[in-house]
Amino acid sequence: MRRRAVPPPSPRARICRLALLAASLAAGCTSPAAVTRYTKSATLVTAKLPDVTDALSRSCRGAASYRLRRASNDWYGDDSLRTACADRESALRNVTRAGRVLSAYFAALESLAENKLTDYDAKVDALGSAVGEAADVDKRRVKAIEELAKFASSRTTDGYRRTKLRDAIAAQNDNVQAVTGALHEILDRDLAQLLANDVAAQTSFYRAALTESSRADPLTAILVRDAYDERAAQLAERSAAVRSLGQALLTVGRGHQALYDARNHLGGKKLLAAIVSNARELDVAIARVNKAF
Repeated sequence: MRRRAVPPPSPRARICRLALLAASLAAGCTSPAAVTRYTKSATLVTAKLPDVTDALSRSCRGAASYRLRRASNDWYGDDSLRTACADRESALRNVTRAGRVLSAYFAALESLAENKLTDYDAKVDALGSAVGEAADVDKRRVKAIEELAKFASSRTTDGYRRTKLRDAIAAQNDNVQAVTGALHEILDRDLAQLLANDVAAQTSFYRAALTESSRADPLTAILVRDAYDERAAQLAERSAAVRSLGQALLTVGRGHQALYDARNHLGGKKLLAAIVSNARELDVAIARVNKAF
């Protein structure tokens, strides 16, 4: 029994098959190395923000204790120190929240680049809302943080995958620039100034102690001076690290801008070279922060 010949597919059917094949290949190809490399470095930078803010919070309480010790002979506890640093700790919490939102966004972007499902974390959206409730944050920057948080925590990212990676980078670039710029400004200006205030409070405290003890007890004066020198060196190192971390956040912003500019060619060698150079800058900053904090 002879088999009936199968009619050749129509031109339209051939086009459809080719389109499906191309989509399949695009979904299964190697992940864009530049995006993966960028997100890993950017995540390491933002991951340092909680360590830095915790240390600066303790630094504030230390400076407050210097003032309280000189101003009164009464006993003071941790509650008094926290009250003295309440405004600063509120600002530091917002830095931590914004940093965690950025980290969540970078994790989502990495998942898209590797064609994996993005984990859903409702807490990230809550972080964005918490920053939005703060009165001391610029409204435009609040909106940028909230939009990044919504993207990172949305279940809709499960359907993005790599075919929408370019769209994600394009949609969130302005938000990334706004948030990294805001964090740089806070670190480089506000937190650096707060550290300078701690240095001033410490210097005043130790200077008074030296004046009182240098003649009556020379050995105590030597110990006081040694303690001051050690603490001053630590604060100087931390001040430099805070500024370095601020610059690193600008570098993170430039890296994302490079992805945005090359969004139609995310697998290109030129983009990868630029991101590798970007990552090396971040490695230096991270090493400095790790040493200081």
